[in-house]
Amino acid sequence: MIDLTTSRRIANSQLRLGPVGIGTAPLGNLYTAVSDTDADETLTAAVSYGIGWFDVAPFYGHGLAEERLGRFLQRPGSAHRVVSTKVGRVLERVDTANPPSHFVAPLPYQPVFDYSSAGIERSFEDSLRRLGRSRVELLLIHDIDRFTHPVNHRATVRMVLDEALPTLVRLKHEGRVDAIGLGINQWDIGYEILASADIDCVLLAGRHTLLDQTAFAAGFLDACQRRGIAVLAGGVFNSGLLAGGSTYEYCPANEELVKRRDELSAICGRHGVSLPAAALQFTAAHPAVTSILVGARSRAEVGAIVSWCRTTIPTALWQELSTRGLIPVDVPTGHA
Repeated sequence: MIDLTTSRRIANSQLRLGPVGIGTAPLGNLYTAVSDTDADETLTAAVSYGIGWFDVAPFYGHGLAEERLGRFLQRPGSAHRVVSTKVGRVLERVDTANPPSHFVAPLPYQPVFDYSSAGIERSFEDSLRRLGRSRVELLLIHDIDRFTHPVNHRATVRMVLDEALPTLVRLKHEGRVDAIGLGINQWDIGYEILASADIDCVLLAGRHTLLDQTAFAAGFLDACQRRGIAVLAGGVFNSGLLAGGSTYEYCPANEELVKRRDELSAICGRHGVSLPAAALQFTAAHPAVTSILVGARSRAEVGAIVSWCRTTIPTALWQELSTRGLIPVDVPTGHA
């Protein structure tokens, strides 16, 4: 069970985060279009349940998610909401239709990678304009892993270390952000950055889930805990497969993954627990994980997330998953 009324401080900063945040990629029309009304109701529902952290990025709907969140934040009483956004892409205006992407009907901009100091500054200022804010609480460098940059990855990393990260450090020192970190999909680049730069947190997506425990097996989560670096865990459902969807890592799931998902679901059912509840709480249980981030596109989805947080998971469920080799024997599950 996850207590939504608690919060934890991000080390080396004054920023406190609740145990659950709302990811706004769906509000950028990820996979399917979302109306302005549904987007607004999603954010309103989150606040009504005590969720006050919203994560966004210029990439989500090519500025659409930031604009929608920004309009919501103009409401009275929204000043204390925690907002995280990301840098590493700038949005260039285009007059022609956008090429096919994961986002349906995005705004007429083309995302372009830019990890230079000037690119980071521009991305940050553009995000502030769309959000209608003078600062954000958390700023993350987005998508610097080899999966995103298979060509010239070493050059990308050098630019991040030489220009992007020093720019984030300066913005923190200037008081324009409270905490800085990475937003990544692969833990190995996180290891390198941890050894080379001072960051406060890592938003790691999809690498500590019921389908993928590689961040635990590689010792990355333990390394973050030893260093006092907060792990913010995203992708707890691996792009939807663990929550009733058919995609894994933003692509159609293969037969092996679907079979493993169905096995997990059957075991959960025997213990009277829904698979999404188990998936969400499994990711949150590691002591290195300060908060989890879950995407939502409707009031109903926010309600489901809260319900999954409040579900009591029997110890016998984790024991059976471990016995069947579906999770490591020594992985933390929040139970003795």
